Amino acid sequence: MKRTVRSVMLVAGFMFAMAIAGLPVMQAGVVAQTTSTPAGSPVTGSSRIAAAAAGAAGWLVSQQADDGSFAGFSGKADAGTTVDAILALVAARDAGVDVGSSIDDAVGYLASGDIALVYTQTGVGQAAKLALGLIATGQNPDDFAKVSPLLILEHGLNADTGFYGTGLYDTALTMLAFTATGKEIPASVFDVLASSQADNGGWAYDGTPDAANADSNTTSMVVQALVASGHGDSELVAGGVTYLKATIVDGGAAFNVAPGAAADANSTALVVQGLLAVGEDATPLLAALESFQNADGSLYFNAETPGPNLLATVQAIPAWAKVVFPIVPEAIDVATPVAIFPHAA
Repeated sequence: MKRTVRSVMLVAGFMFAMAIAGLPVMQAGVVAQTTSTPAGSPVTGSSRIAAAAAGAAGWLVSQQADDGSFAGFSGKADAGTTVDAILALVAARDAGVDVGSSIDDAVGYLASGDIALVYTQTGVGQAAKLALGLIATGQNPDDFAKVSPLLILEHGLNADTGFYGTGLYDTALTMLAFTATGKEIPASVFDVLASSQADNGGWAYDGTPDAANADSNTTSMVVQALVASGHGDSELVAGGVTYLKATIVDGGAAFNVAPGAAADANSTALVVQGLLAVGEDATPLLAALESFQNADGSLYFNAETPGPNLLATVQAIPAWAKVVFPIVPEAIDVATPVAIFPHAA
């Protein structure tokens, strides 16, 4: 049974507008490097973007099942999709959107039975994503439902490839989780990021340095991980940002820079986060995200698939909220926080 959306619309939209318009708002826990100076400009049409974000959050809440879960591609309850939804809902909540008990209910689902255990054992990337979701909600990523995602990450470095998990996306998630909890990232990881960066500045999911394989999604996550870990002024980040800008096309941002590549909602949102992480103005892309929104508040993936897409929706909400990863509540004691900065206002 799907939930009925409660008060997640006009009042929330106004509060969200206050958060992302002309007022600098302290983001309680987006960790970044000290040398970045996210200063952006007031968002043109911020009330419109606020309404779009509140509408997306409202639709997302309506998709939550009674057990607190969100469905994956199979149509059944899925732990990974639930974590994605948690991150989006936390971003919306922290920007002033009323999401009711949806976050607590989702955490309750993850804590039930052996959900967390099975999901964490699926792979290092899954353990990292779960850790980030737990951190964002103030849970202990070292002890949740008798599972320690962080312990898996600490032993998750592949000695043969130098990556965590299956490639760079998993590595970026792990770096973000380590940064959020004050754990040291091995120096070898930064060497691997340097050697796997393509000539065009991008990174590929599988870590191959071939420019044709680079993609905006992986590149954005690596950029956010580098900035969060204190390497925002590195040449690696500069190259990554150059690549992200190259993926911007009519209507948003594309998955890669291949000729004819078209914009999609997920890539547009991730490029926004990558640009915000280094203090770049992402206003045009924030507005472009609106073109992917359906009348019911959901977002569709691209022009060829106009139906409601839950993953596109959860990706857009943090971008509209001007949140970069990781999200770390103030209550969590990070051993060596690099810096905490406000949303680019």
